[in-house]
Amino acid sequence: MQRWIIVTALTTALSGLAVPAVADPAPDDDATTSVTIGDARIDPKIPGRVRVDVTYACGVAAEARSLTVTVEQTDPEDSSSKAFGSSRTAEADVVCDGTDQHRQLVVQSKTVNWIPDADAVLTATVSNLGANPPASADARRLRLATGAATATATG
Repeated sequence: MQRWIIVTALTTALSGLAVPAVADPAPDDDATTSVTIGDARIDPKIPGRVRVDVTYACGVAAEARSLTVTVEQTDPEDSSSKAFGSSRTAEADVVCDGTDQHRQLVVQSKTVNWIPDADAVLTATVSNLGANPPASADARRLRLATGAATATATG
């Protein structure tokens, strides 16, 4: 009888120390993720930079998030010459509260300057792990303009 009391008391005491199993949190069904590329303009003072306007939305989720824009442009007179670059926004700067957010990202070419009035391929991606869907992307072919002029879609 005494052993039974000791075993029962010990089992009861140790059961309070057990770590309960926690399932992975389910994605928030109300959290939406979308991104749209707007205008793209070559900086008139620094022709190696292009400014890209992006509108995105992502729902509230307590996971990692990012916003990335890439630009690639082939020289129409020399197909072996390509300008390309990308820009990623710091996680803390990506606001995910379910409302549309507008950002302008500067993409620096890693090779040659951007060519005015030539087509470029732009891709924007927003990710918000924990949301449903966890990522969204937009891709467009735009003709890059210089300065305040607006880029035009070509395809």
